[in-house]
Amino acid sequence: MLLTRVITAAVLLLLLVGALWLGDAPFCAVMAAAFGLVAREWMQMTKLSHGASWAFGIFLAVLGAALALSGYWPQGPVFLGYILAVTAVWMAILSIAFVARDRGFMVNDTTSRLLCAALVPAAWMSLVWLMHAGRWPLMLSVFMLVWLADACAYFAGRMFGRHKMAPAISPKKTWEGALGAFVCVLAAAFAAWMWLPHEMVFSSLIINRAGIGAGVITLVLLTAVSISGDLFESALKRHAGIKDSSNLLPGHGGFYDRLDAALAVFPCAVAALLVI
Repeated sequence: MLLTRVITAAVLLLLLVGALWLGDAPFCAVMAAAFGLVAREWMQMTKLSHGASWAFGIFLAVLGAALALSGYWPQGPVFLGYILAVTAVWMAILSIAFVARDRGFMVNDTTSRLLCAALVPAAWMSLVWLMHAGRWPLMLSVFMLVWLADACAYFAGRMFGRHKMAPAISPKKTWEGALGAFVCVLAAAFAAWMWLPHEMVFSSLIINRAGIGAGVITLVLLTAVSISGDLFESALKRHAGIKDSSNLLPGHGGFYDRLDAALAVFPCAVAALLVI
């Protein structure tokens, strides 16, 4: 199982590095395909037919790839309003996940489909915005926040976890793991602020613009959003009665399983940069 996970991760890494080497537009096109598969898996969990789920995912992937290769850059008041609305939805999901951590929550299939249609494109558009605003280092710094939060929560939970955070949604997650995520993200943010060029790191831009106090609050909130993105997918999978969103990534589950936190963090991160 571990070997399978490593091989799959290596193949994905090579694909992403190769796409970046080809240029920003090819990378955004590849990510459009990835988010299209996220949408397909999400729609499948709502009991939409196999064919309709694939059709929707392929539509988003092809449209996104075409826009990326044409040099599309989302901007302007309509984009800002869209991203702020999506951020408000993720803040609501964060609140619901916290309040319902002991009893769980469900999203009916119709609402889930509407959320999929609204939230998945917003994540991809936010990634494209970051690529245009600060090239790949800025985009990667947001991904690093997501990956750090996930990895540190996992290892801190394994080592110190005693108190379950959301037993009715995801029984393995603990408050100790969440604390580990917050500590690691903030430590990495201050290390990057001290030693890396500020214009290429999301956390440094936020700290410079908002000040240390507000910057820390923003990063803590984004880490919480990252965790809630994972919890939200867990609630969807629990409702659908499945363990993984798909088996497209051997050893890892599906694309939604890998991008659940990024789906939530990217729009919220862009909203922070646009507003602060």
